[in-house]
Amino acid sequence: MHPPAFLADLAIVLLVASVTGLVFRRLGQPSVLGYLVAGLIVGPYIPIPVFADPERTHALSELGVVLVMFVVGLELRLRRLVAVLPTAGVTTLIEVAVLLGVGIGIGNALGWDTRASLFLGASIAISSTMVVTNVFAERKVQRDVREHVMGVLVLQDVLAIVLAAVLTAVAAGQGLSGGEIARVVGRLGLVLLGMIAVGLLVVPRLVRAVVNMKSAELLVVVCMGLCFGLALAAETLGYSVALGAFLAGVLVAESGEGKRVEKLAEPMRDVFAAIFFVAIGMTVDPRLALEHLPTSLLVFACVVVAQLVSVSVAGVLSGIGLRRSVTAGLSLGQVGEFGFILSAIGIDAGMAPDGLGPIVVTVAVLTAFTTPLAVSRAERIVRTIDHWLPRTVQDLLSLYEAWFEKLRTSKAPERSALGRTGAVVVADGLAVTAIIVVATVAHEPLRALAAEKFGLEAPWDSRAVVVAAIVLATAPALIFIRATRALGALVAERVFDAAAENGRERPRRLLEVSVQLVVLMTVGIPAAVIALPFGGGYFALGLTTLILVIGAMLWRTAGRVTPQVQSSAARLVDLLSRQTAATTGGATTSHSQGLLGLDLAQGVALYEDSYAVGKTLAEVDLRAETGGTVLAIRSADAGHRVPTGREPLRAGDVLALAGSKRAIARAREFLLRGSKTDGSEESDDQEDLEGPET
Repeated sequence: MHPPAFLADLAIVLLVASVTGLVFRRLGQPSVLGYLVAGLIVGPYIPIPVFADPERTHALSELGVVLVMFVVGLELRLRRLVAVLPTAGVTTLIEVAVLLGVGIGIGNALGWDTRASLFLGASIAISSTMVVTNVFAERKVQRDVREHVMGVLVLQDVLAIVLAAVLTAVAAGQGLSGGEIARVVGRLGLVLLGMIAVGLLVVPRLVRAVVNMKSAELLVVVCMGLCFGLALAAETLGYSVALGAFLAGVLVAESGEGKRVEKLAEPMRDVFAAIFFVAIGMTVDPRLALEHLPTSLLVFACVVVAQLVSVSVAGVLSGIGLRRSVTAGLSLGQVGEFGFILSAIGIDAGMAPDGLGPIVVTVAVLTAFTTPLAVSRAERIVRTIDHWLPRTVQDLLSLYEAWFEKLRTSKAPERSALGRTGAVVVADGLAVTAIIVVATVAHEPLRALAAEKFGLEAPWDSRAVVVAAIVLATAPALIFIRATRALGALVAERVFDAAAENGRERPRRLLEVSVQLVVLMTVGIPAAVIALPFGGGYFALGLTTLILVIGAMLWRTAGRVTPQVQSSAARLVDLLSRQTAATTGGATTSHSQGLLGLDLAQGVALYEDSYAVGKTLAEVDLRAETGGTVLAIRSADAGHRVPTGREPLRAGDVLALAGSKRAIARAREFLLRGSKTDGSEESDDQEDLEGPET
């Protein structure tokens, strides 16, 4: 009696994957790489006498997609999504848009058509939740970094579902028209709202009722039933099974039992996720991979650099600090599971070249190798970048991070006002984006109409259409700019007390311009990328010019703020020196509003047994190690000293520390005891994004 075909394939795939996975883990690499190699071994392209049927393995791998997205959904509660939007949301929009644009640019440079280039951009725009999770489990990172990265990954997966829906419509022959894409996205939004609304009424109550029965077996069966049931419902409605599974995870998480269900689902997820990666490896023809190796290396370099730059810049402008931003950029520098799904949509529809598959898989393998290396060297890279920055920029970055922390911890009424203004900015931004897309889509028809009705010949017809499009876009763009300025002014008002001392105009201006730049990039870059497939290259060029102009304004304003920072730091260190308790490790907190709107600054007194005594700030490398910055030093005998990094610290010195609360706590602990933890770091177990169980 012969074993069933599925049983034979399952046994072969898992046995080979277990061997290669163990080998790669022993080599200090993610097991995902071993699974991809296992796919090469059992696949049809290498003459090794171990073979699994590709079609049956692909069918099994679909279970991996469903289970992975279900667990991703378990990590997201709706209130947590709202909480991470101001920082992770900005980073996600900018990062995905930049990578989409990079992919479209590479495709155009290779001579691919618009649709093929779009599939390339979509395939490299989403990072790998599985790779990042595995790397973080093996190489511990600080809690704030992990929270930000996981928030970005969750939001990336949401955008990936939107991309999958749009590209599925494109692959079905519905085209790239702006109206069609708006219809697809609108229908998707209605489906999501409907499923969430109905699900919230049923699923959390059902899960809590099953938990009360105290049966782990029944709990996992019910949750898996919900997972696969909603996946089937999504597929029936014409969407990816990943969408339904993701929503099932979100709805189960709303019961407050997400962690418990995740622990039960993880073993099944890991098994079928391994099969998924094996199935991907089976699709790779080594000869095609070698044939497309130069292109793969080009895409690989662009992915790593673009991810690092876009995530780091977006993070810094969002006020999360240099250390967290750069570490997040290094952590997210890979091609994820959705890249395989999105590229397969294009290849199956004949809209992308067959070489896209080997290119995406090769880049995924290379980035899965480099991500662990990058994360393990993140502190060294952050330290190098930090040392390269001028001292004044370092100080301003610490103040900027503290300003945004104050904004995030402001009172509810203040946050409500910001939320209302932010909603207006979002609405105006969507209107501007829609007009830009309509203008670019209507470019050719208007040009033809101008030639037919008015006899305008090239190049005047093209110029006339461009001018008309600009005029059409002017009114909502001006409204958007006014709303952006209002948001910047409101943010500055919340950070800088109205009753505070004079001389705050330049710091306020610095913060206002920074907010305007963040909003412009968050709205403008995605709008420019959306317009690219419709011939909107001129808009991208104009946006780049505008961003550079505002960036230059920001740089000039920052230079003018520096003297005020030094003057305020000197006054603050006097106050802190008087307030600091005369005990070892004494510290005090200033609420004097004396440092350019920074409510919380801490002075630390060094004593004979302090770790930093006898060392210079350059040797301690405080900012790179902790994120905190020493703005000023006061010695009993030498008075004020502006930190240069070269002077040795002495017993009796009082240092004024700036930065976020967590950075200041780490810096104080490091100066006194040489420890980089602030005592509040979590245990080795990673904290779920949904927060404490309820």
